[in-house]
Amino acid sequence: MTFEKKADAQAYERKVLEAKSNGVAVRPKHLRTTFLAHSEEWLKRPRKDTTQESYESNMRKHVQPTFGGVLLHRIEPKHVQAWIDDVLVAKGLAARTVHLVYKTFRACINSAVRQRIIPFSPCVDIVLPEITRKRIVPATREQAWALYEAMPKHSRALIMLGVGCGLRSGEAFGMCRDAVDFDAGTVTVKRQVVMLKDKKPRLVDYNKTKSSHGREVPLPAFAHRALLDHLDAHSVLRDAEGRELLFRSSWGNVIRRHTFYKTFQRALVKAGLPKGFRFHDLRHSFASHALDQGIAESTVQLYMGHSGPEELREVYRHQVKGAASRDRKALEAVFFEETEDVEIPAEVFEDDGAEDA
Repeated sequence: MTFEKKADAQAYERKVLEAKSNGVAVRPKHLRTTFLAHSEEWLKRPRKDTTQESYESNMRKHVQPTFGGVLLHRIEPKHVQAWIDDVLVAKGLAARTVHLVYKTFRACINSAVRQRIIPFSPCVDIVLPEITRKRIVPATREQAWALYEAMPKHSRALIMLGVGCGLRSGEAFGMCRDAVDFDAGTVTVKRQVVMLKDKKPRLVDYNKTKSSHGREVPLPAFAHRALLDHLDAHSVLRDAEGRELLFRSSWGNVIRRHTFYKTFQRALVKAGLPKGFRFHDLRHSFASHALDQGIAESTVQLYMGHSGPEELREVYRHQVKGAASRDRKALEAVFFEETEDVEIPAEVFEDDGAEDA
């Protein structure tokens, strides 16, 4: 193994000695392993289709162009930070995208550490751009029903699965007859429609995360009725595996996300909802109103399919419009038997400076 500078050789020797002192064996054959070679082997591991596509896209577009020809053991934290700042951020990538790309890189590096190809990970003390979360404004009852009425009849009930059950769009598109228990008033989320490389929508028997798959959520009466009305007017779509999809496109096929959103955007205008409102905002509305109605965080977390309460608290740290006015009466009831409206004297609104004049 040769180094361009003596300082590089000494730095690497320190790494090896420190690794050995911690019981980590460093194999000489790995000294010639490039990031490209390792990342290609890492990408061959079996994963969910959607995860694999995301990893491959991030790796080929954003990671390998920078680190592909670099020997793994020569990648240091300063190189990773420079890549983040001078390449990813400089390209104008959104903060959330930078986080996802870095997550792919870090997962690949961690596998190299576990295989003892390198003694330590260079992903240490890396500063990523801050993600600015969009302020969530939950849909009101009137807005939800206006959107429902504005949608084509064959896809109206999807709105109620979003706002009433908190489903993601792919989960709603992939809802099958066997996942709905009309007697119990529940829905089990166990499938979704995804778009893969061939650009064809596909129904798969898994969900976004382990905590999302197989979760049981309540089916409120209004969503229950919307689904029954839908089934009365429209037949199910039976696929080759015998699964009965409740929803289909206007052409009678599995719903394509892109095509659906064109229809959804037209319905937004017709219903008078704000520009930029997404189907996912119906899911946000479900969580917001559930928390506002006093449903426990731990329960809402399960309904949403979140792995932990932190995401729930971070995303839904906001107030539902009208909550403060309603809660005022609840607080008044603590000290008074009845609530009352207080008449405000007109002088309260007079200019304070008038008295000083």
